[in-house]
Amino acid sequence: MNPDTLVAVSAYAGDLHQVEANLAAYLHHQCPVVIFSPQDAPIKKVSHPGVICMIDGLKGWIGPQTLERHRRFLKLLLKFPYQHFLFNDSDSFCLSPEIPKYLYDHPDVIWSNEVPDTNPAPSFLPKIACQPPYWLSRNTIIGMLKTVDKLPISYHIGSKNPEDWPLPFPTECIDHYQLQLACGSGFPHENFLTGASFETASAHGFATMRDLVANHGRTMVHSVKTPQVLGALLEDHRTWKKRHP
Repeated sequence: MNPDTLVAVSAYAGDLHQVEANLAAYLHHQCPVVIFSPQDAPIKKVSHPGVICMIDGLKGWIGPQTLERHRRFLKLLLKFPYQHFLFNDSDSFCLSPEIPKYLYDHPDVIWSNEVPDTNPAPSFLPKIACQPPYWLSRNTIIGMLKTVDKLPISYHIGSKNPEDWPLPFPTECIDHYQLQLACGSGFPHENFLTGASFETASAHGFATMRDLVANHGRTMVHSVKTPQVLGALLEDHRTWKKRHP
């Protein structure tokens, strides 16, 4: 089950309680687990002795330092001798202990939860954001890192003349940066066949996610902020498995 695979989690010190509450959902793949966190808000240790903690980059939800941190975390993945990488945020998971086979069958595709991009500005790239978890291979990570200094242009000011564009043309959201890396990598990117990404804090969001997991077999999910929501979704996944052995 889940051969040659590393499970990684991007978090920061303020997420420690959430990481601890969610450890079972990262460990159930029976793969090595590593927690990445920033230098100015590090997670140095978690309760499970087998989990590795590594520190690099700077904290933040948005901004240029978050893009640099994402790049550094991708480089850290390559320090491990694995071919497949399930790269989570602290609120994303694969609910199934067995990672979906279609991901292994298409290893050199950059998979994520691709959601509509609501930014109204014109873009040369697909109008989507790439939300976690991310399923990556060693080859796709290498391809993404090769494009960090020559990212494809996305948002623009209406002119097709590159000389009219501000340089550098900044994007300060990891969800969008991940799209740029994917589009410049030389590898295709795809939406999970079994993914769902939206808030679960409201009653409506929670109920919608539970329906997708229990009745439609969704497993690659984001965003789950509490143990109660995660516990319910894991039970919903078991319900789906019983109905579809």
